Amino acid sequence: MEEITAVELAGFSELLTHEENIIKKYKCYAQTCEDPALKEMCEDMAQRHTQHYDAILSELK
Repeated sequence: MEEITAVELAGFSELLTHEENIIKKYKCYAQTCEDPALKEMCEDMAQRHTQHYDAILSELK
């Protein structure tokens, strides 16, 4: 694997931060949601973004 430049690393860091924030928001929405279908959708979206986060992180290893 090639060396990651400082600019690329900053981009990855920004992506990870963005994904973390989305995960937190969807988890919060799921906890406060009273509609079961909407709650499930928020939980699914949190899981999907957790997978995105993990995929980005694995690219850095």
